[in-house]
Amino acid sequence: MKEKRRLIFILLGVLIGNLLLVGCVNSSTKTTKRTSEGDEVKPIWDFRYDPPITITTAIVDENRPNAFKPGESLTDNVHSRWMDENLGIITKFDWIVSKFEDADTKVRLALAVNGKLPDTFGADGVILKDLLKADKLLPLNDAIEIFAHPKLKEAIEKYAYVMTEVTKDGMIYGIPRFNVGDEGAVMWIRKDWLEKLSLKPPTTITQLENVLKAFSEQDPNGNGKDDEVGLSVTLKDGPWSWMGQTDVIVGAFSGQMISTLDIKLFWNEDENGNLVYGAVHPDAKKYLETMASWMAKGYIDKDAGMKDSSKASEFAVKGMAGVIFGPFWMGAWPLGDTMKVEPEANWQAYPIPAGPDGRKGKAQKSLYGGYTVFSKDFSHIEAWFAYYNKLLAKSFGPEDAYFDPRFAKGFHEGYDYVMKDDKVITVNFEAEGVPSYEWPLADGSSIDIRWMLYPLTGGAPTLPYMNEDAIKKLLQNANAEVMTPIEQGIKGLNSAQLMAAGVAISEQELEIPNRYHGPLTDGMGKHGVFLQKLATESYLNIIYGEKPLSYFDEFVDQFYENGGDVITKEVNDWYKANKP
Repeated sequence: MKEKRRLIFILLGVLIGNLLLVGCVNSSTKTTKRTSEGDEVKPIWDFRYDPPITITTAIVDENRPNAFKPGESLTDNVHSRWMDENLGIITKFDWIVSKFEDADTKVRLALAVNGKLPDTFGADGVILKDLLKADKLLPLNDAIEIFAHPKLKEAIEKYAYVMTEVTKDGMIYGIPRFNVGDEGAVMWIRKDWLEKLSLKPPTTITQLENVLKAFSEQDPNGNGKDDEVGLSVTLKDGPWSWMGQTDVIVGAFSGQMISTLDIKLFWNEDENGNLVYGAVHPDAKKYLETMASWMAKGYIDKDAGMKDSSKASEFAVKGMAGVIFGPFWMGAWPLGDTMKVEPEANWQAYPIPAGPDGRKGKAQKSLYGGYTVFSKDFSHIEAWFAYYNKLLAKSFGPEDAYFDPRFAKGFHEGYDYVMKDDKVITVNFEAEGVPSYEWPLADGSSIDIRWMLYPLTGGAPTLPYMNEDAIKKLLQNANAEVMTPIEQGIKGLNSAQLMAAGVAISEQELEIPNRYHGPLTDGMGKHGVFLQKLATESYLNIIYGEKPLSYFDEFVDQFYENGGDVITKEVNDWYKANKP
């Protein structure tokens, strides 16, 4: 019976694909070629459902500013109208909630009463696990094979490990929401401070410590006060975060990456090929010893234990620290704001420092964030892929078969761009001489068009490391002609960002990935919150000198005694069954 259903699905998919191609699904756009029989064959991007179809979804609306023009909303905006008129796809929301927890509650209620689910929505973790158990999701193996963009299929194959959480009995039940992933940390340093104190950029942890000492003790901001420290970090968020992290310090001493804030991160292989939670591996002592030493010497802000990533970055921006680790884009925001405080400030990115034995390493940012899933009753999966492919192809430009030329300049004039003297303007409208009545918003900012475009896809369709070629091209020749929207985006980076992106790419092989990509285990659900709190507090106690380094062993014992042993077994059972 299963094989019969599979055959029917494949034949249906081929039929629908042919209908799209030969124009039985109506389109008013000019065709490009004819078959030998004279039938018009439209480009694959050119389709319209007639009569229109409706796809239901759900979304967490955090009420971000600049999301719409006055009078528009999630349910009625320029893009929803464009989809209706040009694609014959109508988007309707089964629910719009303000918190992710509320979205989970909606799904749980639907499962409890066997209620209707949206055609498509986002899921991961416990909710995804419950949906799979209840057999409420549409299997996608055939749909991926027939309808998915070739680059999406390539990514799914290349990064197959991201599919384990959404695969059951050999069947795939979700599309990963891929991240670009090129945000591995670089070392940002105040170059003007280095020059003022006659210091060279550090290449080792020992040299870095000397720079931190000088920045902390020699008044590099020149205000005559002892108000600087060397390194701005977030200790509240643990070694791995999105700005102000210290994963680079971990990687200088060990191949075991650490997160204390998330029980699913980082699980690394030990010398026997088993997975161990990085925060309890003996190598963590080397990291803790270094951080405790720097804290005691005053090289780290004493309030770092209370600061998240944003606060750590704010501290550096205010001219209070000269070194911070983070992604390449920090060269514009937030570090660019330092010049508002100190006009001569000059943040530059440098390669990460090596440990005593020459080791370098940093955390690999997760290459995906949850999944787009589909109700088992959804009957228009080909339409979803057609729309997804169109958005993905926007990044790759006109050479992509799915590229919609109607988006060649941008998505919607007057929203994410305006035209002036035949030039596409996306930012700085006043400086570019655009009359105020033509600005997307009255304050001169652009519309945050993400809300309009992505209710069906859960975010901009991206693929891992898709910016790499464009970064290399523009580093080699800053004046090279840009051929794709990706290249246009990289062209828009300032010089500090572009150089930092080049540094990050050159060190890509140093990134240490998380080895566990399975679901939230029962043990994680039961013990995870406590163990995360235990790890965070134990690390802070050691770094602040409230506990000796030897306390680490006591922490490890507590970890395993309070559910860590259960979780470790679950993780390794999964790894043995799913190891690449």
